[in-house]
Amino acid sequence: MISKPLFAVKSAALLALAATGLASPAQAAVSVLGDIAACDAGKPAVLIRVSGFKEQRGKIRLSLYDGNPDNWLEGGKKIHHVTVDVPSRGDVDVCVAVPRPGTYAFALQHDLDNDKEMSRRDGGAFSNNPSITLLDRKPKFREAAFTVGNGTKRMGIRLLYLKGLSIGPWRK
Repeated sequence: MISKPLFAVKSAALLALAATGLASPAQAAVSVLGDIAACDAGKPAVLIRVSGFKEQRGKIRLSLYDGNPDNWLEGGKKIHHVTVDVPSRGDVDVCVAVPRPGTYAFALQHDLDNDKEMSRRDGGAFSNNPSITLLDRKPKFREAAFTVGNGTKRMGIRLLYLKGLSIGPWRK
């Protein structure tokens, strides 16, 4: 159950992100989606500002992994999954509840056509924004790992897309 109206959640999230330098108070049009109640209640969670959309359509799929490096990016080993719609404009804040304080990492996919398959047009990113190449598309767990305490951890993620023979942020 959400204890505050969504407006309060958005306002609190934006003010918190402004304090971290990830947002300015003028960015009030940012959507807050996902496990909103966890961020609202100050439970262990991560609030991720997703930016750099190639196109403002499709879905964002975020897969959360626990602190065991052997589980990282292994099929069926994610501990939580959040899917949200891409907003019609601007960035999106995605709140993801975590089971308890600890170490985690996530992989994020921007599924442009919502076909649940990764195609050459789709984008993606990993926690901590590690760089990736066509030859090395999966970062090591330690490059993507982050720690969550008893409250909400905040971070910014910039989406990456295939551009010719390289992978990088989309520039409009």
